[in-house]
Amino acid sequence: MTQTEINEKLIVVMGRCVQSLEKALSEHIRSANLTPMQFNVLEMLYHKGPLTVNEIIEKSFSSSGNMGVVMNNLLKAGLVEKRVNDQDRRSRNIPLTATGHARISTYYPEHLKAIARYLNGVTMEE
Repeated sequence: MTQTEINEKLIVVMGRCVQSLEKALSEHIRSANLTPMQFNVLEMLYHKGPLTVNEIIEKSFSSSGNMGVVMNNLLKAGLVEKRVNDQDRRSRNIPLTATGHARISTYYPEHLKAIARYLNGVTMEE
């Protein structure tokens, strides 16, 4: 087998591995009544603090159209709020609400445990 063939197989196997992990984690996230993108936004705000919508879009590799839907659903659920950005009054900061903070801070440790379960047995060398 040539190095090129090995590389091609490796890319396919790694892609399947990532898909499998994403599927398992998505199911776990959905058990908390969140979509993967909603979880991504809550986790980002939990660790980084308030961000503008543009910063969230940039960091999550999302489109503005999709993020609009995600933000509206998080706002309706009372998990985030929009505040005027003191540095640029044209933009809005998005902080977690007390409810949003409680939800993600309760759920995030469970998410880390799920990741550990799914990756159990994988060594640093692997």
